[in-house]
Amino acid sequence: MTGPTAEARRAILQAGLQAPSAENRHYLRFVRSDDGVCLDATATEVWADQPHQKPMALMSYGAVVENMRLRALELGFEQQVQWWPQPAMPARVACVQWRSSGVPADPLSAAIDRRHTNRRFYARDPLPREMLDRLAAAAQPVAGAHLLWMSEPKRRAVALRAIRIAETERFRREALHREMFANVRFELGWQASCDEGLPPGALEIEGPIRLPFAGFRHWECMRVLSWFGTHYSLGFRAGYVPCALSPHLGLIAVARSDSPDRDAVAAGQALQRVWLAAADLGLAFQPIAAAIALSHQRPGGGWVSAATQTRLRELLADITGDANLQPWMLFRLGRAKAPSVVTGRPPVERYLD
Repeated sequence: MTGPTAEARRAILQAGLQAPSAENRHYLRFVRSDDGVCLDATATEVWADQPHQKPMALMSYGAVVENMRLRALELGFEQQVQWWPQPAMPARVACVQWRSSGVPADPLSAAIDRRHTNRRFYARDPLPREMLDRLAAAAQPVAGAHLLWMSEPKRRAVALRAIRIAETERFRREALHREMFANVRFELGWQASCDEGLPPGALEIEGPIRLPFAGFRHWECMRVLSWFGTHYSLGFRAGYVPCALSPHLGLIAVARSDSPDRDAVAAGQALQRVWLAAADLGLAFQPIAAAIALSHQRPGGGWVSAATQTRLRELLADITGDANLQPWMLFRLGRAKAPSVVTGRPPVERYLD
């Protein structure tokens, strides 16, 4: 049994980098080994002070490894993964090996390069049930993962409330505000794309409010506007309105185990599979991370308030309806025009040790 060539290995790793990441930045390194590669987390120094960063990063690593597995199968190789193979090195998240195999390719691999976030408003028409079933089936191969649809009016209303509260809080608290705007590349203008960070054009901000939105990135401006309640209208527009007008809201949840870190990785794998299935069907998809990210934060100090965090946790628990299910990612789904700007990814060599 033989492993992939250098060219095939590069294709596998580049496919991994096509996976979603917070604010379009991957915090990882690939470390070569004799018979594979290890994935090391970077920027781990912030996890203690900003605990929400860790589960979000682990979700992205799960998506990266899932993409690698799909591309490896496409190239004729089976992937074996050891999660946290060296307890003395907690930043070493996974070690991966490949061996030639006759296992057939997964059709989801064809959508790896087409997957993207679409922040446009979606058409209101509901999708056929068979499409929703196909997306739910995409999550099933990940042990413990579930895709919940916010189909019941009550559950959908609870999800929308959580989304609105979380987005409002992001404009209201200084640390959240700075985190939100830190990776928006305003210097690019509203037409250009980039390989890292968020180009403003990808945010799908309406023309008349682009100029004031650019001003909102300054905390001194936002702090004054908050005295007049502007953060409520911004949270309403940023989260509630596009989600309320979308035909479908979904939630990736994972059955709780004795390893929250492993659960986060599983959530990332399931999210990526569902997202790829949506891309394969030509559907628009946007993850809505704020409500769940804020539920993991350390409250105070410019981050989420303790009262808001408690409320978000209560709402998220109502959404799942099962204390054994941990919510990991809300998303909206539908049909829409292609996004104005789609981001790229840096070459894999930037992430190689």
